[in-house]
Amino acid sequence: MIPIEETEEPWGRVLICGGTNWATNGHKDRPSSSSHDLLSPHILRSICNVKATKIITGPGANYAVVIDIKGVVRIFGRAPALALAANTGGVIKEHAPLKVTPASLRLPRGSKFIGGAVGKTHMLLVDNHGGVWGCGNNILGQIGLPTSEYGIQEFTRVNAGWPKGTRIIQATAGNTFSLFLTSEGEIYAAGSSESGQLGNGKTGERIHKGGKTVYDIEYPPRLVQGLRGKRIVQIASGNQHSLALDEDGYVYAWGFAGYSRLGLEDQKDRLVPTIIPAFTDARENRRGAAILCGPTNSVVIDRLGAYHMAGKWKLTGDGSTGQPYTSFKTLPQLSGLYIVKASCGGCTHFVITKDRAGHKMTVGFGQGVLYGELGLGASGGKSTTQPTELESLQGIDVIDVAAGAFSTLFLARPNPALSNLPRHPEHVDSASLCVECHVDRGDHDPPMECEKCDEPYHPQCLVPPLREIPEGEWFCPQCEEEMAEEEEEEEAEWDGEELE
Repeated sequence: MIPIEETEEPWGRVLICGGTNWATNGHKDRPSSSSHDLLSPHILRSICNVKATKIITGPGANYAVVIDIKGVVRIFGRAPALALAANTGGVIKEHAPLKVTPASLRLPRGSKFIGGAVGKTHMLLVDNHGGVWGCGNNILGQIGLPTSEYGIQEFTRVNAGWPKGTRIIQATAGNTFSLFLTSEGEIYAAGSSESGQLGNGKTGERIHKGGKTVYDIEYPPRLVQGLRGKRIVQIASGNQHSLALDEDGYVYAWGFAGYSRLGLEDQKDRLVPTIIPAFTDARENRRGAAILCGPTNSVVIDRLGAYHMAGKWKLTGDGSTGQPYTSFKTLPQLSGLYIVKASCGGCTHFVITKDRAGHKMTVGFGQGVLYGELGLGASGGKSTTQPTELESLQGIDVIDVAAGAFSTLFLARPNPALSNLPRHPEHVDSASLCVECHVDRGDHDPPMECEKCDEPYHPQCLVPPLREIPEGEWFCPQCEEEMAEEEEEEEAEWDGEELE
């Protein structure tokens, strides 16, 4: 197998805000305010020394995935497969994420995970050889494997449906379906055909036993219809609908059209990909550059960096249940901003903007926020319909954002401003005096604290000694050693049996 051609990706540290009581997030009897709720972005202490390149969650997901520069996956939250969180009630704490290495799935040496997707109850991982691995709920074949009442409890390769040698480069996960994008620009779909979400031209709707309505189920994955001759470069899925972007900037929508989320000026489900007229302008810079889906809305960022939204994205007023955006509209508050990244969560929306001087700003908005996942801080309120800058991220180079059902992840490059953010958890057991000399030298010579474990060290007590406290992040010798040992263990896994 020849790996997919790779370019070096930027990396950063993982920040988190919102609900971290994974077992009760979304429950009606859960208190609206909890000590587990992070109202502003915090550095996730358990992986604060991990160089992360991908953060993945979704509008229906109560869990998250982080991928590092070596292609190792870390998972935390309410696991989609109980076997991933044995003896913990299905919850993987963010303080001790579950690691999944390519070697643990018997992939050959040099393999990496490069992407993935998370739905409400199932997840997918994509490796650099074009392979896809899934686990979680598969009762409707949504993973692309034969249906299973008890789900897929371990990561299992999806290796049927497309021609031999096909490479998958991106995957998406809705509530009951998945999409797979090939390196040739074709889309395959698996799962329930309800509302046309598989794009195969039918739903198979019929009355079953007891008057229950059922729909056709597709597995292995089947080629999405209506895109012959089009090279698709990006896909996105909400709970029950999807978008596709082709190399010319044209955007296609299909699936459930409730609240006009497809942006086609009606609420008629589309059973095959349908071109969105708003992005067919003869001027190429007015066409699409990026696409994303929320649970009941769709977003297209055009080639000028402008943000366009359709569907329902708030609870009151224009854009709400009674007044959804029936076609794609720009938000006045985002007018003139150049959008470089965006994400839609359960009820939150985020954009990262950049001006001509290269200065970035992280902006969030959303209504019905419960646990601080908008990240506006204790004094900023939980919800706002007005796009608002996250003040705590000023001066921090945020390079990506991933909004989930009840929490949000950010990826930020290390700098002194980042090191000033609070950590989660805020406090850990640590010494009160320098670990090496055990002497209190007063305010004239204070020790510095490790970013991860908070253990104090005088710069002069280190080997080799430091002349002064360094700016930005610093990790103690013990944490550096532990990280090196982890990397050695990951490398040692390759000595096992490898997949041919």
